[in-house]
Amino acid sequence: MKQLLLLFLLMGIVGSAVAQETTWSVNIAPSISYRLPQTRSLPAKVETVRNGEKPMYTFDFGIDFRTGINKNWSVGTALLYSQKGFSNNYVDIAYPDIRVPQPYIIDFIQNYLEIPFFVTRKILENDKFQLYPMVGITNSLLLSEKNRVAVRGGEIDKELEKSLTEPYLRTRQIHNVGILGGFGIQASVDPKTYIGLETQAKVILSPLTDITSQSERNLYSLGLNFRFVRTLR
Repeated sequence: MKQLLLLFLLMGIVGSAVAQETTWSVNIAPSISYRLPQTRSLPAKVETVRNGEKPMYTFDFGIDFRTGINKNWSVGTALLYSQKGFSNNYVDIAYPDIRVPQPYIIDFIQNYLEIPFFVTRKILENDKFQLYPMVGITNSLLLSEKNRVAVRGGEIDKELEKSLTEPYLRTRQIHNVGILGGFGIQASVDPKTYIGLETQAKVILSPLTDITSQSERNLYSLGLNFRFVRTLR
């Protein structure tokens, strides 16, 4: 991993030396996060827990820096606060020692400090617009994880809420590597300012362990990244 980080750092330094253009941007990316599909059959009760899982709304935000290395190719990195997770409204099986008298919804939330490294390639450009795909890797440092508990109708029992905030999932690693891919469009406002929109897909390669089923599945997110871009050179 250290060698890979040094490689991308070297690419950034070389890119800066021969850059056609270097930019920085503010990024805000609302997204939907979930887990990859289950690939094996599960016992009936455990399957009930899985069937209660739903995607949840998450977000990323932060800044990035991108440097052109020739007319079409750029390399970039970013510093992001990134959120992943999913919801579950069938929690009885996951907490067999807890009596749940009414429908509860649990949002399992993970908060990361994320540093991605990526490349982009322009496939269409004119005076006002650029179109480009992007691909790269993510380095995510887990900052915190929690259950956010809600109830459908009525008041939340405080003692029950406290019990349900204990995650029934476990993350094996604090540092997680992932992959990202996407497609972006960028429009010129003036010679030094752009606005952009990117579709991004990210998958964390370190699986999340489900204590109930002893199965492992990976979190992913699909988002729209809104960018405000300024040119440094």
